Amino acid sequence: MYAFTVKTMTCGGCSAAITRAILAADKSATVNATPANRRVEVETRLSHGDLLELLDDAGFPAEPA
Repeated sequence: MYAFTVKTMTCGGCSAAITRAILAADKSATVNATPANRRVEVETRLSHGDLLELLDDAGFPAEPA
């Protein structure tokens, strides 16, 4: 599992956009994006670097949590 802090995730819409972006790249991923603590947890076959790039491309730069 990977965990990230996404400082720009402030609402449910952001959470949904992040989830959609990850699922578009890996349909079997499990995503838990929580705006209250700005944390995203992902179970995926994608690499850590791929996730960071994907989140950045979606407009949500992330840092390892």
